[in-house]
Amino acid sequence: MVLIKSREGTIKWSTSAITIDNSGALDDDFSGGTTVTEAKNITITPPEGAVEQVPLIGETSGFQNAEMDEKNFTNAKAAFTLIIDGDETMDTFFGGTTGQAVSGYGTRYQIGMSTTVKTRPLIGALLLALDNGSEEANFVLNNVYPTKYGDVKLTGTDGHWEADMEFECLPKDYYWEFKT
Repeated sequence: MVLIKSREGTIKWSTSAITIDNSGALDDDFSGGTTVTEAKNITITPPEGAVEQVPLIGETSGFQNAEMDEKNFTNAKAAFTLIIDGDETMDTFFGGTTGQAVSGYGTRYQIGMSTTVKTRPLIGALLLALDNGSEEANFVLNNVYPTKYGDVKLTGTDGHWEADMEFECLPKDYYWEFKT
């Protein structure tokens, strides 16, 4: 086993959902995806399947009778800190597919404004690919929704601006694979 270092990771997004098949690795499906070049603090949270104990009357072998109630699996989640490079790439998904042109300046976005966001923004698919040359791991959130674009902040001595990003998808749209 060879450790996979952060420099061997890639985040990509696609503006539409991808088709998952068994003909190749998940990262092959992102051949046309856009690479997020600067990110840190990356966390992938797979769906969780909680259970809850339901106490019943009586006892068996000295223990109270009980059953387990299976709850729905939670959504899969991805979170990372995006290093802001002045590109409007990620703003498009949180501010709507079209912003408001500002004369002589650029484009303005407002999250949740009905004239710029007709529906909740949908990215399509998000990939975290890890490859150290001998081992690979891929994580995909397909049909993913951006849920947070916030906490825009200036870092300490690093001297750059960054923003926290979060995404969610249904359990059926979460995939991971490992290749050795």
